[in-house]
Amino acid sequence: MNPGRFIVTGASGSIGREVVKGLAERGVPVLMACRNQKKGNAVMESILSEVPGADLQLGMVDLSSTASIREFAGSLGEMEISGLFNNAGAIFRDFALTPEGVERTFAVNYFGPVTLTEELLPRLREGSIIVNMVSVTARISSLSDEDFRPDRKRFGQLKTYGKAKLALLRYSRELAGRRPDLIVNVADPGVVNSNMISMGRWFDPLADVIFRPFCKSPQKGAIPALNAIFSDRRMRYFSGNSSREM
Repeated sequence: MNPGRFIVTGASGSIGREVVKGLAERGVPVLMACRNQKKGNAVMESILSEVPGADLQLGMVDLSSTASIREFAGSLGEMEISGLFNNAGAIFRDFALTPEGVERTFAVNYFGPVTLTEELLPRLREGSIIVNMVSVTARISSLSDEDFRPDRKRFGQLKTYGKAKLALLRYSRELAGRRPDLIVNVADPGVVNSNMISMGRWFDPLADVIFRPFCKSPQKGAIPALNAIFSDRRMRYFSGNSSREM
């Protein structure tokens, strides 16, 4: 891995925390990119208590806002960057637009990661790493040009999320082809016991009893991402402890 700081978005979430911890344990300096400063500070302090001497910094960014992403990228100054893990994601129950007029699910899970990546690309040297978090839902989704345009009638909580993750997977392939000097991979954590699987529906308490016990722990969910980050192979789809061509 190149010298420099590794950026992890959604670093205060369940998987983000475990990836930051895994990087810190290997001596990698990390910039934790979070939306909520209070939560980000709490997670950073908890990691520091487990990995004393970890080189961690906190940065604030809202992946649903292009303005916030560009402000975050501009705030990095001359910081040397070794890589980026686009981990932040969200599943929204209801259709809504961001203040910039973008459907929220696509904003956070596709447009935000793409915008941040493109902002940082000029700063990345040969051998730098980009890992995008995808989802098992992408593998059962389809995508058309219409899906990129906000439409309340076409919205579905899991359906739209899967389409956004499929779009991110396709972007990852395109980026890997465009920038062969970079190590571009994707990671699929599987179904993880985290707040992400709370659907905000009446059946959530029932699912917590029946479904959650069979979900992966955040520690296991972070394994594909860490494998993707530390791999010397590119254009790979990491899931579990294995990988295949992206």
